[in-house]
Amino acid sequence: MTPAPAPPTPPGWNTGSTPGNGTENRVPVQALLFFVGLSLVLLMILRVRIAPPDLAFYYSFARSLAYDLDFSFANEYARFPFAFHELYLTSQGFPANDWPMGTGMVWMPFLWLSRLAATVFPFLVPDQTPDGHTWFDQWVVTLGSTLLFGGGTLWLSALYARRAGLSRRAVLWATGLMAAGSSFSYHLFVNSADSHPPSAFFIVLFLLLWQTIRLNPSPRLLFLAGCAIGLAGLVRPHNFLFLLTPVVDRWIFRKATENATIPRGPSPSGYFILAAGACLAFFPQLLVWKTLYGSWLAIPRSEDVFWTHPELYNMLFSDFHGMISWSPLFGIGLLGLGLSRRWLPILVPVLLQIYIYSCNLAWWSGGSFGNRRMVGCTPLFILGLAALFERIPKTWLKAVASLAAGWTLALWLAEVGGTIQLDHYQPWTEILRAVPQGLLPGLAGLVRFPEWGAHTPARLGGWMLVTGLLAAVLWLSPRFIQKTRIAGTAGLLGLLIGLNGIGVVAALRTPGAVQSADLSSYRTWDRFTWIVYYERGYYLLRQGRYEAALKDMTAAALIEPRFPEPWMYASYICSLEFGWKTHSYHLGRMAIRYGKHTREFLAFFDQLLTDLLVLQPAWRPMVYTQRGVVRGLGGNFDQAQHDFNDALAIDPGYTVAVKNLAILEARRQGDNPPFHWE
Repeated sequence: MTPAPAPPTPPGWNTGSTPGNGTENRVPVQALLFFVGLSLVLLMILRVRIAPPDLAFYYSFARSLAYDLDFSFANEYARFPFAFHELYLTSQGFPANDWPMGTGMVWMPFLWLSRLAATVFPFLVPDQTPDGHTWFDQWVVTLGSTLLFGGGTLWLSALYARRAGLSRRAVLWATGLMAAGSSFSYHLFVNSADSHPPSAFFIVLFLLLWQTIRLNPSPRLLFLAGCAIGLAGLVRPHNFLFLLTPVVDRWIFRKATENATIPRGPSPSGYFILAAGACLAFFPQLLVWKTLYGSWLAIPRSEDVFWTHPELYNMLFSDFHGMISWSPLFGIGLLGLGLSRRWLPILVPVLLQIYIYSCNLAWWSGGSFGNRRMVGCTPLFILGLAALFERIPKTWLKAVASLAAGWTLALWLAEVGGTIQLDHYQPWTEILRAVPQGLLPGLAGLVRFPEWGAHTPARLGGWMLVTGLLAAVLWLSPRFIQKTRIAGTAGLLGLLIGLNGIGVVAALRTPGAVQSADLSSYRTWDRFTWIVYYERGYYLLRQGRYEAALKDMTAAALIEPRFPEPWMYASYICSLEFGWKTHSYHLGRMAIRYGKHTREFLAFFDQLLTDLLVLQPAWRPMVYTQRGVVRGLGGNFDQAQHDFNDALAIDPGYTVAVKNLAILEARRQGDNPPFHWE
């Protein structure tokens, strides 16, 4: 009897093996060699860069969980050089932490590891008490996060692409290029301790689990997949958009199997199990918001969102950290995803993320290398790039992709070399000059060893400890993602629930926690967004969009008036672009008042005050006095004295001029008392 033919497999639906021998579920020798090679490279070039704001806020979650078991961050914040505008008290009286807790929570085991190692082997941390803030603690967290979440993302992405039916050669090319020259590689080697590698890791873990669930919807795996996407959302809440993958997948599945006799994926109860796992994993964040902010859905520090005015072109192609212009491989990978209907379930969440981020006030993602918010989608870009290599197996395509990777690599070498700055806008004209100038300093910066000589035992000991542990995890990890491995599934699920349980306990302990630092310097409301308006205003100014730039600079100045830069640029725009001398004067005096004493601005304001002597003759005593102050700040004491005397000649009783004459004489004698301003 001839066996019945196998039922058709819908487009994009794979049973979980490419050649059908199950070898993709084992760790190949290449993966272990890659891991060892990556760890050796990181041993040489990895530097601890845990600094405010973002990384310090993430790390404060980890340290407070590991050492204090609460979310009272005053003692953590006291160990970092935060700017005064970055810290404020919530309505509940706690130091705010507006960042998601997921990154800190998954870093917590590395702090436990460093604490145990420093206790058992004191030579690793000479002359330091293990308290979660030592160099060794932060280095172990950085190394562990990079190896586990950075290296793990690359390996799982390659596994995911292979199980999707793509060839080994195409997958190796795509993974290698993305690891060498993309925004992800910057976060792999340069800015390692960040939320983006864990974000990408949990996204691809969820997609791998869903890949297995599609044709064999085990309740255990559905719950585990829910925990994975819940953790992805705990790291970055926008990752919950990938819950659309099962929804779109089911729609495509139904269309492709209307007349087939194969399983139709999870039942409605299966999707409920998936959602339950996601809610369980995300619950600690809700509890943190409720504890710190008094609301279950606080979502703090959310910038303005302009849903009908997306900055899509700028976000993708701008010189201001455009996703594709800074990391062209992301664009090529996105193109590969768009060329086939089979990738639609994963393409939809990616496109939605792009749209949402482009609607954000800070569409450039702050002090970012490229648009860092899209780094979490790296596994999808690897898949798309590999799919494109499969579709167009031409040498020229690999050459184009290699040039794209080289461009990004040159950019981040220039950033390491100090010729490119990420915190402040630079146009293409400056970037193109800065890249060749920064290549050699960047290479030198990668191989410098300032910490090597002083911390050789700590560095070697920590590297052996973390690398050995994670190598074991890598070797055993396939058992955790196979549906038949009950023990492995239960073990991973138990770990996830355990970490979440610690977060819940910490949140419950927080209301009774004793603040160990002075809170008098904390603000009572969030003024962090001033810098968003300021940076966008500067970008618009360099683009010649003066009216919009003035609007943003004014908004920044009103949010936080103690920063002089927005006042200064607003003054420039009013005078030089619109001819509004009086408006420029009022804005410029605020810049002087709050300390903007650059030679260029003092010269500009000196000329502005000279113009006002003609435009506003009734103001002459005040204007003469203020010009004297400006000239005194610039070191022109004789001219300043003339101006103060001219003011007194008009109004002998003008006390501000009298006081400033005395201050001017004191400055001639070497003292530095502040001038009096109006």
